[in-house]
Amino acid sequence: MTDRAAAWDEAPSGLLTLAADGTVLDANRTFLQWVGRPAEEVLGRLRLSQLLSVGGRIYWETHLSPLLHVEGRFDEVALELRGPDGRLPVLMTAVVAPGDAGAIRVSISSARDRSRYERELVAARKDADTAARRTRVLQEVTAALSAGVGRDGVAAALLGATRSLGARAATCWLRDPHGLLTPHSATGEEIAATQPLPAGTWPRAAVHHEGRVLVPLHGQSALLGVLSLLPDDAPGAEPPDLAVLTAVGQQAGIALDRAAFFDRSASIAHQLQQALLTAPLPQDDRFVVTTAYRPGVEPLEVGGDWHDAFLLDDHVLAVVVGDIVGRGLGAAIAMGQLRSAVRAVAGPDVGPAQVLGALDPFVQRVPDAASATLVYGELDLTTGRFRFACAGHPPPLHLGADGAARLMWDGRSTPLGLSVPGRVRAEAELDLAPGDRVLLYTDGLVERRDQPLPARLGQLVEIGAEAGSLDADDAVRTLTEHLLPPGEGHDDVCLLLLSWLAPA
Repeated sequence: MTDRAAAWDEAPSGLLTLAADGTVLDANRTFLQWVGRPAEEVLGRLRLSQLLSVGGRIYWETHLSPLLHVEGRFDEVALELRGPDGRLPVLMTAVVAPGDAGAIRVSISSARDRSRYERELVAARKDADTAARRTRVLQEVTAALSAGVGRDGVAAALLGATRSLGARAATCWLRDPHGLLTPHSATGEEIAATQPLPAGTWPRAAVHHEGRVLVPLHGQSALLGVLSLLPDDAPGAEPPDLAVLTAVGQQAGIALDRAAFFDRSASIAHQLQQALLTAPLPQDDRFVVTTAYRPGVEPLEVGGDWHDAFLLDDHVLAVVVGDIVGRGLGAAIAMGQLRSAVRAVAGPDVGPAQVLGALDPFVQRVPDAASATLVYGELDLTTGRFRFACAGHPPPLHLGADGAARLMWDGRSTPLGLSVPGRVRAEAELDLAPGDRVLLYTDGLVERRDQPLPARLGQLVEIGAEAGSLDADDAVRTLTEHLLPPGEGHDDVCLLLLSWLAPA
């Protein structure tokens, strides 16, 4: 055997010569070993397509053979040979030899390692996609749980992720005040109440149960709820990922613990605020005080806005509206302290400017009351003279009995605790006519992110003029309905409308 013939036979690739019709005219030893056939059984007897898998044979006859006749070659086409040990993945390159009666030279290299690599790559990519999907779902649900307020917010966050969790419907069960698991809310198709597992048998992980997936919501010390999911049975839908659901259940349990603490704090703060805002207002034939409060966050219903009205003596009425920076229990407590402080420092012979000056050192000792704003006024019930002072607060609105309306920009100074030492705070006065009104309010009534403040104050003046002829309750209702449309977000709002009737 010549060196050239030996090189042909011992080449690590399969080498063939084919007739124009695909019959194998010559093949090296490597190719014959791959197909597990002797030379006399192959050469001149079989076509190459007969040594390929069924799919490869069809592809050769419908695509590769015509391509050779038209283009004269093809390169690195993935096919499978039929060998003694099963199918062997290969890469085939073929070229029509010029001037050799249409003979076809074929080179075939094994792709077994490449196929294994590709399978591993596909598997790794699938694992990466799965990990990315899990991370995305966990991030979305965790963000929703973090933004949810109270138990209702936690349940809404879980139900909002029903589709992302691989389900077409869900029910959120939460423990009621008696410790029993009861359906709290549902989404998608209403799920029939599945009897919860007996107490003490709940696992820490998500489990399949009676055609559903049950996700325990464990808090730090107890089972706080269960998310019941009805898997999505649509064609191609991914089954619920129990690992992701278990992690979601853990995050939801933490959120429910936080919600319970939040609800307790909100309840205390709400009771405190309501006790202060619903304190009996003074009654007299010479004036009418009408108030309103609109919380900016409905589930919380507590903030730092407040109002008050009280008699300094038989002939002087004090009114005040204030705004503590912040929300929650701390703001409600600071509001109560500041409200009491106003009553403590006010007196018949003190005056609005001196009242605000006396409050400056007080708020410096109450951190949550720092930078609070406040408008304080005193009405002489005999003469109708109204003296007032604003500490960083929106200007009062004067509603004349003649239908005129204007903002009172006098008597202004900095928020409480920010005054210049030694400087007396400003105050102003206005003589009211019988039937005149003064509206005190917090900034939530006029401040909007999408509208400039001057425009909102202009709307307040316009609507106030229109409401001036209404009775006090209807006037307050009109102001709040027009300036606080339902469904639009706003900060907490406090209003106090003082109407001076006439001396008795």
